[in-house]
Formats: sequence, C-alpha cells, structure tokens
Amino acid sequence: MYLLNDKRIIEYDKREILKITDFDKKFLHPTYYYFRLGRFFKIWDESSMKYTVAELGDETGEDVLEIPPRGYALIQSLEHFRLSEKVTAIFGQISALSRKGLRLNHSPTIDPHFSGFLEMGLENLLPKPREIRFGEPIAKVMFYDISDTYPVQDIKGSISELDYKRREDLRGSEPL
Repeated sequence: MYLLNDKRIIEYDKREILKITDFDKKFLHPTYYYFRLGRFFKIWDESSMKYTVAELGDETGEDVLEIPPRGYALIQSLEHFRLSEKVTAIFGQISALSRKGLRLNHSPTIDPHFSGFLEMGLENLLPKPREIRFGEPIAKVMFYDISDTYPVQDIKGSISELDYKRREDLRGSEPL
C-alpha cells in the first residue's frame, strides 16, 4: 500500500482506476486533494424539529449556505468519487472550517468500490450564524493504492453492500 502523489492521482484518473468528477487541478496538492461543498444540503430546522432539503444556487441564485447558531446541516461533496478495487482513501476537515467555528462530521475512510458523492454533517459550534459557499473547500482526501491486498470484494449481505446499493440506486440524481 502506498500514498498516491499528485502525478499518480492524475494518472489514475486518466486510467479510471480512480475517477473524480468535477475535478479541479487547482485543488490538487502533492499528497492530497481538497474537495468542495456541493449543491445539495439538508439543514436542521429547530422550530419544526426536522430537516429541510435545499439547493444552493436554485431559483434564488444564492450560493451561500448559512448554518444557524449551534445548527447542523447534512451536506454533500461537489465532486463525485469512484474508486476501483485498487484504491482506498482517508479524509478529514481542513483547518479553514475550524477558524469559522464549523466542524465536519464524517466517516474517515472511502472504501474500494465506492462510487458517489461524499455525505457529511457540518456543525456550527458558535452562538452566531456561520456561512460557507458552494464550491468552497471543506476537506482534503488522501488516496492509497492497495493493489497488494487483492482481491477486495463486497461480502454478500454486509452493511457496505447495502449502502453501495442505496447509492447506486440514487446515481447522484437525488440530494442526500
């Protein structure tokens, strides 16, 4: 297993061993890729005690997600990731979110065979509203070649198999 550098990430993307839709080279660093806030989100509405589904840049044209004081939003990455059986990944929030008083809640890994938008929670830790823009970097991801651990297969009836099926059924057309 080894960490993919920027040249390998580009090479793997061309060979479709790792595919990043909406990839932007300016967010690629020597050992990681910054991924960005996507368009769809669900924000927790304290008054109704439920999530409200919304889209940045919809009929309002507004590209800013405002998270209320101590609020919470379910978000997606702008990029769609497809990992082959040869690639796994680890990701975490970037320090710019901490400086805004925001915390990213997520599973730290992206498994081989994953295909979809990354789904996370974004929590406002402060007693005042915080804003984040569509397309703004929210986390960085490091990719690893795991060719030496072949074969990687889904276990029939496992939680991951069911989750992959759910994502496949959505095919990125449904928000969260």
